[in-house]
Amino acid sequence: MKTGLIFGLAFVVLAGIIFGFMAMGTYNGLVDKNNSAIKAWDDVEAAYQRRLDTIPKFAKNAQFSADFQNKLATEYAKAREGVKDAASTSQPGTLQDVANKHFNGLMIAVRQEAAIEAKIDQLTELNAEIENIERVINHERKAYNDAVRVYNNAVQKVPGCWFISMFGWDFPSVEGFSAEPGAETSPDYDLE
Repeated sequence: MKTGLIFGLAFVVLAGIIFGFMAMGTYNGLVDKNNSAIKAWDDVEAAYQRRLDTIPKFAKNAQFSADFQNKLATEYAKAREGVKDAASTSQPGTLQDVANKHFNGLMIAVRQEAAIEAKIDQLTELNAEIENIERVINHERKAYNDAVRVYNNAVQKVPGCWFISMFGWDFPSVEGFSAEPGAETSPDYDLE
């Protein structure tokens, strides 16, 4: 009888230890998955912040580049018209003076803008940067939704749901990313 009592008591203690380790493992796993979901959302917000920090800078540079191209085209058109008008008067001295005047105006425009190191391909760079940032945001949203799915599965499936209800742990289900109303349309970036 003593042996049966000892084995019974050992079994209860061993079962309690196993149950304790299972509860501890479940709790730690839920904490880890919850923190992974939170971190994934923080990554989404970091991508949003990158967009907010970067796009206006690229848009400003692209606008500067577009303004430079317009100014250069206008100066070139003025110079061409001036030379054309002077050529029609058939006065060689006048033609040379007009050509020099318009060429100098054109060169001043080029020098002013070149001093600020304008890049002609800024609009292309803006488009590439917008595309890259949107790709990063999309990736981070998907990673967040994956982390939420893993966490919610752990919270809602056995043994997680048993231990949560048994010990009164606070591990609510987390909602995945859902877009704001109207988010299905891409925002316009006004470059005027």
